[in-house]
Amino acid sequence: MNGASFSDLVFDPLVPVPFIALLALALAALTIWIYRQTARHLSVARSLVLLGFRLLACALVLFILLQPSRIEPLPVQTKEKVTLIALDASRSMRQPDAGKLTRFDAAREVLWDAGVAPRPGVDANLPWQMRLFTFGENAAPLSRPLAELRPEATTTQIHTSVQTMLGSLGAGEGAHALFLFTDGHDFELVNPAQTAVAARNRQVPIYVVPFGGEGAVRDVSMRITSYQPFHYAKQTVRLGAALRPLGCPYETVKVTLLREGRAVQSRSVVVREEALVPLSFDVTEEKAGQFEYEIRVDPLAGEVDTANNRAFTYVNIIDKKIRVLVLEGRPYWDTTFLQRSLRRNDKLELDSVVSYAKDRWRVLRTEERKEPFRIPSAASEWNAYDLVILGQGIDTLLTPAQAEALQAFVDQQGGVVVFSRGDAFSGRDLGGALQPVTWGRAITQRVPLRVGREGRGVAPFRLLADAAEAAGSDAAMPALVGSYEASDRKPLAATLAELDGGAEFPAMVHRRQGAGQVLSIGVDGLWRWAFNAKAEQANTVFDRFWDQTVLWLMRGRDVMPDTRFTFRADTGNVLLGEKIRFRIVSRDTGETTRSVSITLFNDDREIARLTCAAPAGSSSQRLEAEFIPEKTGRYRAEVTLPDATRQTVRFSTYDDNVEETDVAADLTYLRRLSEASGGRVLKPEEFARVLAEAKVTPAEDAPRIRKITAWDRAWIFWLIGALFGADWYLRRRWGLC
Repeated sequence: MNGASFSDLVFDPLVPVPFIALLALALAALTIWIYRQTARHLSVARSLVLLGFRLLACALVLFILLQPSRIEPLPVQTKEKVTLIALDASRSMRQPDAGKLTRFDAAREVLWDAGVAPRPGVDANLPWQMRLFTFGENAAPLSRPLAELRPEATTTQIHTSVQTMLGSLGAGEGAHALFLFTDGHDFELVNPAQTAVAARNRQVPIYVVPFGGEGAVRDVSMRITSYQPFHYAKQTVRLGAALRPLGCPYETVKVTLLREGRAVQSRSVVVREEALVPLSFDVTEEKAGQFEYEIRVDPLAGEVDTANNRAFTYVNIIDKKIRVLVLEGRPYWDTTFLQRSLRRNDKLELDSVVSYAKDRWRVLRTEERKEPFRIPSAASEWNAYDLVILGQGIDTLLTPAQAEALQAFVDQQGGVVVFSRGDAFSGRDLGGALQPVTWGRAITQRVPLRVGREGRGVAPFRLLADAAEAAGSDAAMPALVGSYEASDRKPLAATLAELDGGAEFPAMVHRRQGAGQVLSIGVDGLWRWAFNAKAEQANTVFDRFWDQTVLWLMRGRDVMPDTRFTFRADTGNVLLGEKIRFRIVSRDTGETTRSVSITLFNDDREIARLTCAAPAGSSSQRLEAEFIPEKTGRYRAEVTLPDATRQTVRFSTYDDNVEETDVAADLTYLRRLSEASGGRVLKPEEFARVLAEAKVTPAEDAPRIRKITAWDRAWIFWLIGALFGADWYLRRRWGLC
């Protein structure tokens, strides 16, 4: 405060005091000069009276500018204060790098030496003014002897823990300080300044006693990054994994792929400074079945944890054929080459209908069946096929009722439809609800195709991108002969490929619709990819693209080909503590059941039985169940389905606890936390002294006062008005106005 005080008044001027003094001198001088000039005919007594009234009124105005106030003491509030002490009980405190002890044991010894907690076998009570907590995921009061406590928390969240401990203080309580015994190994990723603000608002400084070294820990771990519910025999399967290296930059590690426990591939990987090193292995299975693959990295010298050096995945191989129906109302080269490619594919059973005149069409079938062919009329009949491919002019082959049943096949039964040549229904509304984008008029021009960002993670489009890269550029692939104008792209539609003019010209669009999928292709001339002098006739980019497209679309369908019931899980690798979800789906909506029992095995030992039932409010076509594994290992789930077939799902559970791998102490974090809150980082031997100093505080809070303004009184303003009024009245009476 910039002010003077005398007696019981203090001043808090609105403007600096020198300015007020200068203003007072100026007003006084101006007033004296004016009266000397205008009141020469008055007597000295009258002049002094007028001058006194004017100067006294101005003095009162200047006095108000000083804002005089009266000091009044407030009652002193006393507050009970305690000392908060918290011990980190997370798994990273198990590290034996605190001399000959683990971090946790070293921290416990410091607490015992300071008398905060009794040693084993010693009778003592915790001082009432101290509260001892443990923390990991959150903080909790210590409810058992310190000697019985073990560092078992699976993660550390310091911000949440500090807030919980501060929140334990009652409305009339305060804290001398909060002492944290920790290695600073925090996974909440909250800025330490934010945590410090919460402590500073409660006037609680945080003192940190750190344990552990900051040196890098050496560890490599392996995780599976890809999972597909099934693959086909003789198909190349890519197994994706990620290597996570710690403390081993620029070292070479050996990675081995094992099939059913036998090594089949190996490679050396140079670790640089990446947080994750992506890996992939290509495998092929000749026969149907379930096969276990393990990806293993050799241990490092001095590695802290070798249990996480391997990861398991399971490859489910089927050999049942995919039933495909091709409908074409306006034959074109693309349709001709597509049918030839699909007939050569031994994974497929193809039925094709091609119109060659009004009300006349030709039917070709790769597999002879007893029942005669007819175009499906109901959704259940469409569901006999796994995939339906539409050309153009389909409105000449399908009635509105058949088109509506086709849409129900997609929406309700998880069917898959491919629009292979833009608009299939000649602009009519029959297929409008199915198309993910509205295709307009055809544009005849040579247009190269470019795989979009969303398409590079999808196998068939990654194949196109790799082929273009091998050829040197996107333009090196044979250009297409035409495209279609596109508009009204529906929400959640993904552009997998586009014309070489930008993302505003989509060429291939995929969309999930209801329970099914739709792929729409808006270009002509894919048949040009079937000509490649460097490739075999049956192994061109065209053949491989359609083969991969069919398989990719089938993996996204809930039911497997040529099966009445499908049993599958949502993953093959489960993080310990997470759920794995099983589902049983029937192909025919009329063939349902209320529940099915699932038997679970861990290493050939039965551990649980689940009931797979329909979720509330859904049909019994889809049954679901959940399971949470209690330990790591390999598991097997078996089920006997309503059609008397048995199906098996294998999966593994792993523990990815970085509390026990990335365990370097974070002293920088702890220093920022403590200093921002008003505390500091302590050495273990300083704790007892600082604890004693923190408890020595005044019995009362510092005296508090409040200021009561003394100038805003009515009589002061009446007095100022009276003085100026008397001056004005006498000036008029004595002839000065």
